[in-house]
Amino acid sequence: MKSRRVPEVASAAGVLLAGVALSLTMALPVRAAATEETPEVVARVSGRPILRRDFDLAVQLRFAGRRTGRVGLAELRAVKLQVLERLIDAELIHQEAGRSSIRVKDTEVDAEVARVRGPFPDEAAFTAFLDEQGVTPAEFREQMRRSLLVARFVEREVVGNSEVSDKDVRLHYEQNPAEMTRPEALRLSQIMERVPARASTAERAAARQKMEAVFKELRNGADFAELARKHSQGPEADRGGDTGWVSRGSLPPPIERAAFALQEGSHSDIVETRLGLHILKVTERRPEGPIPFDEARASIRTGIIERRRDEALRSHVEALRQKATIERLLKLDPQEGK
Repeated sequence: MKSRRVPEVASAAGVLLAGVALSLTMALPVRAAATEETPEVVARVSGRPILRRDFDLAVQLRFAGRRTGRVGLAELRAVKLQVLERLIDAELIHQEAGRSSIRVKDTEVDAEVARVRGPFPDEAAFTAFLDEQGVTPAEFREQMRRSLLVARFVEREVVGNSEVSDKDVRLHYEQNPAEMTRPEALRLSQIMERVPARASTAERAAARQKMEAVFKELRNGADFAELARKHSQGPEADRGGDTGWVSRGSLPPPIERAAFALQEGSHSDIVETRLGLHILKVTERRPEGPIPFDEARASIRTGIIERRRDEALRSHVEALRQKATIERLLKLDPQEGK
């Protein structure tokens, strides 16, 4: 496994099987031409090979976008085995989809390739990445066509239209009270002055002086949001300092202590953290308790739909596995088994 970081394209390259957890990454292998040297095969599904190069690319993409390049042997082994099973699932569905009347247009393939290519700085970088994996642009394009075919087949023929009645939503709400509660939360805004950890005494004094001037403007009636837009160095400055809803345990301790001691509409004194200096304002408070049904309705409906689609797809794949002949030929490094 190469340790370098690659752009995050795994989700785009994957077959999005109706949002199910069967994230198939680069799921559908392309057949080698008859004139090529016979490539290494990691599995056969009813006689159709899954090639090592496609498997390696799927594994590589699985780790794309990670902040660290270090991958433990146990994790690598687990990912390889999982990727192999997802490739087998995809091949099973692709064989079935190929017998259907569903077709994918060239323009749709163009759009999917462009979407996957998006994170790369230019065409040359994308082509170089594919070349490192032993896949040509033409082969990658064919993989995208096959992926789209599988996704469309699953949507039309497997999961279908998952209608959820209002009665089902209400029943779930009433039968799962533990899921329908939320902790105490605050809608929090801040004005922030960053102070580097290695800042000198003079730099810290200058930052403190700047924040005290801002604090004085606040006490004289200045608008908090406007001051945040003008002075804050926090990531939410362009939103008037609005950080959104926060609950206990999600904030640095000095911020949490100061924020949860505030009344709605009030602001804090200057608070110091390892990141710098902050002035906080609570714009709304929400007590601990049940989530009102009207607020929970949409997420409940979405959750029920996702579970039903997941169950339908898994059941369908399992039925295909029972009828298919599957040979697993993957050879793992002995060290990966430890």
